[in-house]
Amino acid sequence: MFSPLHNEMNDAIGQLRARQEQLATAFGKVEEVAASATTKDRLIKATVDGQGRLTELAFKGQRWREMAPKELCAKIVEVVADAQGKAAASVQELMTGLLPDGVDLERLRETGPDLDAMIDSAIADVGRWSR
Repeated sequence: MFSPLHNEMNDAIGQLRARQEQLATAFGKVEEVAASATTKDRLIKATVDGQGRLTELAFKGQRWREMAPKELCAKIVEVVADAQGKAAASVQELMTGLLPDGVDLERLRETGPDLDAMIDSAIADVGRWSR
Protein backbone atom coordinates (compact mmCIF):
# COMPACT_ATOMS: atom_id res chain seq x y z
CA MET A 1 0.00 0.00 0.00
CA PHE A 2 1.31 3.43 -0.94
CA SER A 3 1.27 6.39 1.40
CA PRO A 4 -0.58 9.60 0.51
CA LEU A 5 2.81 11.35 0.17
CA HIS A 6 3.95 8.74 -2.34
CA ASN A 7 0.77 9.24 -4.34
CA GLU A 8 1.24 13.01 -4.26
CA MET A 9 4.81 12.63 -5.49
CA ASN A 10 3.68 10.35 -8.31
CA ASP A 11 1.06 12.93 -9.27
CA ALA A 12 3.71 15.67 -9.18
CA ILE A 13 6.02 13.62 -11.38
CA GLY A 14 3.16 13.04 -13.82
CA GLN A 15 2.51 16.78 -13.93
CA LEU A 16 6.20 17.47 -14.52
CA ARG A 17 6.29 14.98 -17.38
CA ALA A 18 3.17 16.56 -18.89
CA ARG A 19 4.77 20.01 -18.63
CA GLN A 20 7.93 18.61 -20.21
CA GLU A 21 5.88 17.42 -23.17
CA GLN A 22 4.14 20.79 -23.49
CA LEU A 23 7.47 22.61 -23.47
CA ALA A 24 9.03 20.20 -25.95
CA THR A 25 6.08 20.71 -28.30
CA ALA A 26 6.29 24.50 -27.96
CA PHE A 27 10.05 24.52 -28.60
CA GLY A 28 9.45 22.32 -31.64
CA LYS A 29 7.02 24.94 -32.94
CA VAL A 30 9.63 27.64 -32.32
CA GLU A 31 11.86 25.82 -34.80
CA GLU A 32 9.12 26.32 -37.41
CA VAL A 33 8.74 30.07 -36.80
CA ALA A 34 9.77 32.35 -39.62
CA ALA A 35 9.10 36.06 -39.93
CA SER A 36 9.67 38.49 -42.76
CA ALA A 37 9.79 42.23 -43.10
CA THR A 38 10.03 44.52 -46.10
CA THR A 39 11.30 48.06 -46.31
CA LYS A 40 8.71 50.78 -46.87
CA ASP A 41 9.93 51.24 -50.43
CA ARG A 42 9.67 47.44 -50.97
CA LEU A 43 13.32 47.39 -52.01
CA ILE A 44 14.59 44.87 -49.45
CA LYS A 45 12.96 41.88 -47.77
CA ALA A 46 14.50 39.98 -44.86
CA THR A 47 13.38 36.66 -43.39
CA VAL A 48 14.54 35.28 -40.05
CA ASP A 49 13.93 32.05 -38.16
CA GLY A 50 12.49 31.59 -34.68
CA GLN A 51 15.84 32.38 -33.11
CA GLY A 52 16.14 35.61 -35.07
CA ARG A 53 18.83 34.32 -37.43
CA LEU A 54 18.74 35.76 -40.92
CA THR A 55 17.70 33.05 -43.37
CA GLU A 56 16.98 35.10 -46.49
CA LEU A 57 17.72 38.57 -47.80
CA ALA A 58 16.16 39.62 -51.09
CA PHE A 59 16.50 42.77 -53.17
CA LYS A 60 13.81 43.91 -55.60
CA GLY A 61 14.87 45.62 -58.78
CA GLN A 62 18.18 47.36 -59.31
CA ARG A 63 17.77 50.61 -57.34
CA TRP A 64 19.73 49.21 -54.43
CA ARG A 65 22.84 49.20 -56.65
CA GLU A 66 22.71 52.98 -56.89
CA MET A 67 22.39 53.55 -53.14
CA ALA A 68 25.25 54.78 -51.02
CA PRO A 69 26.71 51.86 -49.04
CA LYS A 70 25.86 53.50 -45.72
CA GLU A 71 22.22 54.00 -46.77
CA LEU A 72 21.93 50.43 -48.06
CA CYS A 73 23.41 49.02 -44.87
CA ALA A 74 21.05 51.09 -42.74
CA LYS A 75 18.05 49.74 -44.67
CA ILE A 76 19.31 46.17 -44.29
CA VAL A 77 19.84 46.57 -40.56
CA GLU A 78 16.39 48.14 -40.18
CA VAL A 79 14.53 45.44 -42.11
CA VAL A 80 16.39 42.59 -40.37
CA ALA A 81 15.63 44.12 -36.95
CA ASP A 82 11.96 44.45 -37.92
CA ALA A 83 11.82 40.77 -38.95
CA GLN A 84 13.59 39.76 -35.72
CA GLY A 85 11.04 41.70 -33.69
CA LYS A 86 8.19 39.89 -35.45
CA ALA A 87 9.83 36.51 -34.87
CA ALA A 88 10.42 37.30 -31.19
CA ALA A 89 6.75 38.26 -30.80
CA SER A 90 5.67 34.98 -32.40
CA VAL A 91 7.94 32.99 -30.10
CA GLN A 92 6.71 34.91 -27.06
CA GLU A 93 3.12 34.09 -28.04
CA LEU A 94 3.98 30.38 -28.35
CA MET A 95 5.63 30.35 -24.94
CA THR A 96 3.05 32.41 -23.05
CA GLY A 97 1.90 30.53 -20.00
CA LEU A 98 4.45 27.73 -20.36
CA LEU A 99 7.49 29.25 -18.72
CA PRO A 100 7.70 30.09 -15.04
CA ASP A 101 8.14 33.68 -13.94
CA GLY A 102 11.74 34.81 -14.08
CA VAL A 103 12.78 32.56 -16.98
CA ASP A 104 14.79 34.54 -19.53
CA LEU A 105 13.21 33.68 -22.88
CA GLU A 106 15.96 35.45 -24.81
CA ARG A 107 18.59 33.23 -23.20
CA LEU A 108 16.48 30.17 -23.90
CA ARG A 109 16.16 31.27 -27.53
CA GLU A 110 19.93 31.52 -27.81
CA THR A 111 20.96 28.34 -26.02
CA GLY A 112 17.80 26.25 -25.97
CA PRO A 113 16.55 24.39 -22.94
CA ASP A 114 17.84 21.13 -21.57
CA LEU A 115 14.40 19.80 -20.71
CA ASP A 116 15.58 16.33 -19.81
CA ALA A 117 18.13 17.65 -17.32
CA MET A 118 15.55 20.01 -15.80
CA ILE A 119 12.97 17.27 -15.31
CA ASP A 120 15.52 14.69 -14.13
CA SER A 121 16.78 17.19 -11.58
CA ALA A 122 13.24 17.83 -10.34
CA ILE A 123 12.59 14.10 -10.06
CA ALA A 124 15.85 13.62 -8.16
CA ASP A 125 14.73 16.33 -5.77
CA VAL A 126 11.43 14.51 -5.26
CA GLY A 127 13.39 11.37 -4.38
CA ARG A 128 15.37 13.28 -1.76
CA TRP A 129 12.17 14.72 -0.27
CA SER A 130 10.69 11.29 0.25
CA ARG A 131 13.56 10.02 2.40
